[in-house]
Amino acid sequence: MSYRKFLLILIAYVPLTTLSQVNSEKYRDLFLVGEFGEVCTMCEVTVLCEAGVTIPSYEELPETGSFTLYHLRTRTFWSQVSTIWEWFVANFNSESLAQGHSRPVDIYTVKNGDWSRPATHSAHISLEPALLIFGDHDIDRADQSWRSAKSQKEIGFCQRVSLWDALDVIADNANLAEG
Repeated sequence: MSYRKFLLILIAYVPLTTLSQVNSEKYRDLFLVGEFGEVCTMCEVTVLCEAGVTIPSYEELPETGSFTLYHLRTRTFWSQVSTIWEWFVANFNSESLAQGHSRPVDIYTVKNGDWSRPATHSAHISLEPALLIFGDHDIDRADQSWRSAKSQKEIGFCQRVSLWDALDVIADNANLAEG
């Protein structure tokens, strides 16, 4: 292949790959989409959800009260390996990335300050539809509403909380839940 053909293919290919990535403007305002796009394969996220009519705005996890804490873990080894294929396919069709992926989630239920043991499930994170799916509950990524998956009835709202602070609080309360 000549140098000119290679350069021409490269010039045509780079804009196409940029258009196919999921850090598109149309997803920019969705819950948990950051400056560089969707939650990365090695990233962990903690989300607090509570009953109510407004989005919680805690600076740190509350010591009392009732809420559910979702600790989205890094993707599993094989799920991370599959991202190589997903990103390759996304160069031609970004729908596969927008349809999302699954990863483990630890769910802590806190009632009046009493922590449950973690329940580990599989969470599904997608951009289209814009949902975080945790089995019994969903989070609408457009408005941060927390809903029953079965009835779609709104329960409350959710906010992202600092991972490092949440991990410290989880560690402090994990021993209490064991007893």
